[in-house]
Amino acid sequence: MAESTLACRIREYAELIVKVGLAPAPGQEVFITCSLDQPDFVRLVVEQCYRAGSGPVHVNWGDQQLDKLHVKYQSEQTLSELSAWDEARWRYQAEQLSCRLWLDSDDPDAMTGVDVGKYSRSLQAKMRRIKPYRDKMENRHQWCIAAVPGRAWARRVFPDAATDAAAERRLWRAILDSCRVDGK
Repeated sequence: MAESTLACRIREYAELIVKVGLAPAPGQEVFITCSLDQPDFVRLVVEQCYRAGSGPVHVNWGDQQLDKLHVKYQSEQTLSELSAWDEARWRYQAEQLSCRLWLDSDDPDAMTGVDVGKYSRSLQAKMRRIKPYRDKMENRHQWCIAAVPGRAWARRVFPDAATDAAAERRLWRAILDSCRVDGK
């Protein structure tokens, strides 16, 4: 498959995610959660949101290596806390019923070596604080989770690929085929 064809299919995927997965109402805000490894694709999605008539699009970038450092060096109590600004964001999303999109490209092995008990307990404690906001949104807002290949994930799926970029292209093709981007 030519690179230009792959790029075209990736643009179509961004459009599919927004128009079918999210379907923002005119002026409705969109919150995107994603990793740092696919900025070009995130830009495509943001553009598609605006073309679809959404309101402001907010991107919340994450990084698994930073998450790993937080778990390694912060106390369980600190990891369990929900900051005032993060709680305000959850409250705002629950009140506004914003669209939420998670672009998942996580490395399956990124958290290897962390204290799993500490990490799990801290997430459970934090989720107890978030739950009332999620309950307010339940069955009342649009949300979508979409796969986007990250290099480490692609390398794990296609370890025989000649390069990281080749593995990433192969994972893109697999995702696009499984999502039937071209309608087949």
